[in-house]
Amino acid sequence: MKKLMEDLFQHIIPVNEGYDYLFSDLVYVPIYETSLLVTKRTIMPISLVEEKVLQLIDVGVYQIDEIAQILGLKRKLLDVTLADLYSKNLVMVSTNSCKMMTAGREALNNLNRTEKKQDILKNVCLDGILGNIIDSAAYELQNNVRDNDGKLKPIIPIGEVKYYIEQFKRISQIFDEENVLYFSEGVQPVKEELLKIDKIDSTFVKYIKIPIHIYVSSNGLDIDIVQASNKYKELLELYKDYIIEQINNKKVLKNHFKYRRINQQGYEGELLEEKSGLYDELKKIHFTKNKKSIDYTLITDEVFNDRKLMDGEYRDILKYIVSQSSDVDLYVDNFDDWAFDSQFTATLTENMGKSNLSIYYAQANNIKATKKQIEWNFKGGCKCVEKDKKYFFCWKTESYLLYGVPKLRNVIDDNTTCLCMSYYLRSNS
Repeated sequence: MKKLMEDLFQHIIPVNEGYDYLFSDLVYVPIYETSLLVTKRTIMPISLVEEKVLQLIDVGVYQIDEIAQILGLKRKLLDVTLADLYSKNLVMVSTNSCKMMTAGREALNNLNRTEKKQDILKNVCLDGILGNIIDSAAYELQNNVRDNDGKLKPIIPIGEVKYYIEQFKRISQIFDEENVLYFSEGVQPVKEELLKIDKIDSTFVKYIKIPIHIYVSSNGLDIDIVQASNKYKELLELYKDYIIEQINNKKVLKNHFKYRRINQQGYEGELLEEKSGLYDELKKIHFTKNKKSIDYTLITDEVFNDRKLMDGEYRDILKYIVSQSSDVDLYVDNFDDWAFDSQFTATLTENMGKSNLSIYYAQANNIKATKKQIEWNFKGGCKCVEKDKKYFFCWKTESYLLYGVPKLRNVIDDNTTCLCMSYYLRSNS
């Protein structure tokens, strides 16, 4: 019971002054995880053998056989070193002699050499909305998101290198700080510098999840959103305007604004009052340091008294009452509306456990397709029976009724509605 009381307090939807709560959901920010082909300047140390060869050439020893004799090397081994120095533009080599080049003299003075080369810079993450480079370690990037309704539509097109070039300074910092290049040589460089971004090698689209609460103005149609957890506060501040814009344009979370038909005559279920002071009691328990001193009997009686639930309580109350019952009945008005609702089918999977589920529906346009959809999303199995109980949506367990009463609310514009649910808990006696 202690956990339930804590969960209830944590999940109650915060009041947004001047706005009415509509629903909660997830939105996903597209992130392009990219590998870039880049050009870098690398300063590499020269080996001891290379240093000695360059020193001899510098003092006028040009004959290859003489250099081999002085260093005590076989001619074949020296030829390999000279070929390497030639490939690095440090010396010129002919059949029997060699000559120092300008770069070779600089390498000898500094005991290192400079070269330009291309390489792959991996794990560069570009935000598909704002075009910013983000630190992927700061977020939990998700690979596969099935919920297309929650995906924000990208503003930055995929695969255009100019957006990465615009972020050259930040990418250069990543280059310097993370050192994520894959080197083709075994010797580590003394220093390296990113010179330019050449092109995109590969891109994978991933997502950052942001849980949000959606509200509508109390006296109008304007949408507002609030983060569902304070840990997402800074993240939401970055994208809030874009999320609201895409909600208003029906590009994201549009399933919440689909036309839903409700019975104008009303539904079964008494419209109970909220329990005054319950939130304050839950808050007091939450901030009590010595939890062992709390008598949960009184607060339990208040929570499970006949009442209207506060916004955000529904899921935790449902989970608890179902866990206490071996048989659960669900009454719905239009079965089609619920069977194809991903949040509803997720609720079945999360809560049914070992309980036996029976679904009673008042109507269904295509019951065969509806049952197939339920079976596809919910593997627990259930009995589906056509029987009108006059409820719009109601869970019935051995001890409780948990039912929802719908209301259509105009949002965004005069032609758009959102189905809002008020939930009520009543003893089944």
